[in-house]
Amino acid sequence: TTVISSMLLSPIMGPVIGMAYGVIICDWPLIKRSVKIELISIILCLILGLIIGFSTYWTHMAYAWPTEEMYSRSSRHGFLAGIPIAFFSGMGVALSVLDDHVSSLVGVAISAS
Repeated sequence: TTVISSMLLSPIMGPVIGMAYGVIICDWPLIKRSVKIELISIILCLILGLIIGFSTYWTHMAYAWPTEEMYSRSSRHGFLAGIPIAFFSGMGVALSVLDDHVSSLVGVAISAS
């Protein structure tokens, strides 16, 4: 079963947009606040991942990892195949931001995964 992690991590895209806007308009308080929120979010994700990992490492599921899908995503071929997907997803994000449809960023992140 594939878990679409971008549905869980897509709320972290808000501070990234804040950083981009802050850099464009030279708003240093916005940049600092966005970096702070992004770092806190990443640290919380890592802590939660460690808690889940340490609480399930002894189960039978842990012996089946990494799966074939994980291997395929970490191969050179999988990486090179992901470059055009990332490029066109970025174009979709840029279009959604320019068109005031920021809510579609989540859809772009989910579809790219």
